[in-house]
Amino acid sequence: MIETNRLLLLPFTFELAEATIMSKENLTNVLNYNVSKEWPSPQYMKLIKIQKDKLQQNPEASAWGRIAIHKETQTLIGEIGCKALPDENGKVEIGYGMVSEARNKGLATEMVIGFTKWLISQPDVKNISAECLVSNIASAKVLKKSGFNIVKEGEDTIYWQKA
Repeated sequence: MIETNRLLLLPFTFELAEATIMSKENLTNVLNYNVSKEWPSPQYMKLIKIQKDKLQQNPEASAWGRIAIHKETQTLIGEIGCKALPDENGKVEIGYGMVSEARNKGLATEMVIGFTKWLISQPDVKNISAECLVSNIASAKVLKKSGFNIVKEGEDTIYWQKA
């Protein structure tokens, strides 16, 4: 578990993926925390369905994907993780999401900072990157506040690297 001032970042295990796919009620029972009515987003649900089998084959991979529990409300409000395990050069790319009711409170920045501090402590990680759409101003602000620098700007996408 990774703990920040306001969040617990728990490994997203095979059991949690399976419970999420079954129902929100099932996830609440397995997780022992509340689950925001907005979680998971439709995009993240698609990823969960893909990841479930990978997590069953490699349970240790759950450390590289986390769910964010807001400590005060005891509610699952977001997710963060690496899009893949570190490559041969130690590079990982992170992605994250936060339910709308938890946005604009610094929680996404706190989540990214907490997770990247953990990543930096992993011996296999040498380089952390992220990307966001040019139109996603909120995500760009989170990455900038979390110590990422722009390394390239495409027509639709901004590419970031942890300083």
